[in-house]
Amino acid sequence: MFNYVTAGESHGPYLSAIITDFPAQVPLDQHQFWADLQQRQRGYGRGGRMKIETDRVQITSGVRYGLTLGSPIGLLLANRDFANWQEVMSVWPTEHNDAATKSSADRRKRIVTQPRPGHADLVGALKYDHHDLRNVLERASARETTMRVAVGSLCQQFLRQFKIEILGLVTNLGPVDLAATDLAAVSQTQSQANFRKWQQQVEQSDLRTVNPQTASAMKQAIDQAQAQRTTLGGQFCVVVQGLPSGLGSYTTAAEKIDARLAAALTSINAVKGVSFGDGFALSAMPGRATLDEIIADPDQGLVRNHNHQGGLEGGMTNGQPLIIHGVMKPIPTQPIGGATVDLRTGQAARATVERSDVTAVPAVSVIAQSMVAITLMQAFCEMFGSDTLPRIKRHYQDYLQELHERTTNY
Repeated sequence: MFNYVTAGESHGPYLSAIITDFPAQVPLDQHQFWADLQQRQRGYGRGGRMKIETDRVQITSGVRYGLTLGSPIGLLLANRDFANWQEVMSVWPTEHNDAATKSSADRRKRIVTQPRPGHADLVGALKYDHHDLRNVLERASARETTMRVAVGSLCQQFLRQFKIEILGLVTNLGPVDLAATDLAAVSQTQSQANFRKWQQQVEQSDLRTVNPQTASAMKQAIDQAQAQRTTLGGQFCVVVQGLPSGLGSYTTAAEKIDARLAAALTSINAVKGVSFGDGFALSAMPGRATLDEIIADPDQGLVRNHNHQGGLEGGMTNGQPLIIHGVMKPIPTQPIGGATVDLRTGQAARATVERSDVTAVPAVSVIAQSMVAITLMQAFCEMFGSDTLPRIKRHYQDYLQELHERTTNY
């Protein structure tokens, strides 16, 4: 069944991914593929690394003349910054990085022994018995998510064949919130054409939000945080339009689609919370007010009068727009470092400061959009097959026809 794995270190020579069991005969748009990757790089408050890299991921296998073949899809991206790290991140021993010459200045200057609070540095080093924390932080870096966005772009192009559209946008940044009315306009049930307008608006915003005044206030908050030499977190929302009811299952815990989505989103660096629909606000509402009541419509079949549950019931999609909220903590790397202990000496120290952003919430909304696409495509292929697009379309249309008959003929 459709799956993927990524590989590579932040300053290594390449990032890569392998996708298995991606359906055959899916048309891919190269320009859309690269545009999706560019969205991850953009965003007010990003750091210097994004000025170095271009993230033009290359497809090396599994696609011919713009159509998928059904064979494994290979993705490859050269890290341009590797030119400055060839000795430090060399795959093989060299004159200056061999274990026998650990004391050399060339090697010692980028050895990391001062773990950064809030990162994987210390725990990862203890787990894998590393003494140079660079062995941990290079893989734990958010640079890895470049390949997840690449995989997610292909998944979005597959799902678009079924008129399923996905959008990740920023709803909060530090002290600034997007108005609830703005988010409601994006997340209400609407046509594919109208939703594509929201997508375009978000993609044109360097804060990935839908209100210019809100974006301006967010920029001011970022500027203030930069002046104070600190970082900002925030919140994002992923909205999915066009989903059928029935993706996922109530029968086992592992098949519940909300559980799978929550796991996918919390796998993103710095994401610390996920909710669906009205989320945590549901706890303060009386039960009657939380119901998405079922109404028989002569044309549409069975519909609901609200979407408090965010398009999910019993671990399955219910045909409403899927609404997922996520929280990203402030990036823990601080320009002035943080209190830590040097693992070589056992003495108090300031944490190593790697290059970082003031905020990456806009980028995380793109990554979240990709992770939702990947998870939904996996569930979609489990339900309708994954051999070839025309066959999946037939299965899908049969299912939609069955749903229509079940909900309109009484």
